[in-house]
Amino acid sequence: MLKRIKELLANKKGEAIIGFVIVLIFIILVAAPHVKNLGKTTSNGVSNLNDQMEDTLNE
Repeated sequence: MLKRIKELLANKKGEAIIGFVIVLIFIILVAAPHVKNLGKTTSNGVSNLNDQMEDTLNE
C-alpha cells in the first residue's frame, strides 16, 4: 500500500490525481451544508404545496 502511494507521488500523473482528489474533497465539504439546506427547503415547499392542495380539494 505504501509502495503504491510512493509510486503515485513519484509520478507526475499521480500528483495530478492526488491534487484532483484533494480539490474534490474540499468542494464536497464546502457544498454539503448548502445541499442539505436545499433539500430541507424543497421538502418544506412540497409539504406546503401538498397542504394547500388538500385544503383546496376538501372545500
